[in-house]
Amino acid sequence: MKTSVDVSRLPEVPLVRGPRLSMLRIPSAWAVEPSLYARAMDRHTRARVLSVGLLPREPARVRRFEAGQFGLLTAHVYPKGRWERLAVCNDWHAWLFLFDDEADELEEVGQRPDYLRAYVEACLAVLRGGRPRPRATPLERFTFQLRQRLRGLASELWMERFIHDVEDYLLRGTLLAARHWTDGTVPELERYIEQRALDSGVYTALDLVEFAEPGQELPEELFRLPLVQRMRQLCTRVVALTNDLFSFEKEVLWHQNPNNFVHVLRVHQGLGLEESIFAAIEFINSDTDAFVACEEALLASRLSDPRVLAYVEGLKAWILGNVHWSLVTGRYSSPTSPFPELRR
Repeated sequence: MKTSVDVSRLPEVPLVRGPRLSMLRIPSAWAVEPSLYARAMDRHTRARVLSVGLLPREPARVRRFEAGQFGLLTAHVYPKGRWERLAVCNDWHAWLFLFDDEADELEEVGQRPDYLRAYVEACLAVLRGGRPRPRATPLERFTFQLRQRLRGLASELWMERFIHDVEDYLLRGTLLAARHWTDGTVPELERYIEQRALDSGVYTALDLVEFAEPGQELPEELFRLPLVQRMRQLCTRVVALTNDLFSFEKEVLWHQNPNNFVHVLRVHQGLGLEESIFAAIEFINSDTDAFVACEEALLASRLSDPRVLAYVEGLKAWILGNVHWSLVTGRYSSPTSPFPELRR
């Protein structure tokens, strides 16, 4: 059942004095030194997105892109990656964030589901092996470049899994979220959690954990292990729902987009803002605790394949690195943020 809510009619949201982002519970033992390639990745990716026109050469747009510090995110979440592979990873992150800005902030894109479907299907066709159309969008051209570089470094098996996750992200996640924004509907809680895991694009980023270092691809029998799949699911939910905390002001208050975990809790559980943020943090912390329990079970099983252990370390790096980056990037900072850590 869909509940229709006009987000513009919600009462004005005051600054939150209670819950803080520091309440997110992440084991301190997970800390690792980020890669030293962060600034080099930023320069590399900026040049690429400018060259295909994905980032317009407008000073304000370029400054906003640079403030995002996507290279710092990549440095945190793939700390041991090799330069050539990290450059591709960072380009994919830029793809995700630039597309996300179009789908979540521009009404002419995000509130036109038929146009959005054609837009993403053109990119998927390129990712599957096709060539860009004669009048290809900048995103298509960038997708073509990424596909060429990925295929030169990854196996066919890994590419199949990655493309499958990109398809889920765009067709089962992004398009569903766009429909809710267009219709002014707020998804039910359980359905939203499933939707957010897909429309966050995190599964595609976790695929890059295997890609960032040579020799770390998981064979199918290891990738399909129940504990590995469960940890992959939990990591995705933690990262995606944590992002909803950081982006609440931008998505809900600025762009009136109903696809946000805090907003879903406010609407369907009748909570105030502080209560809904507390509830969101507690849900995320519970998932993090479940992730830790899965890791303990995996270690107790005496599975010693170093590729699985490296993959788990990569998932942990994503949970921790996403928070570290989100606190310092200019993408979420605002003097009116509900969170004191972001008011600057």
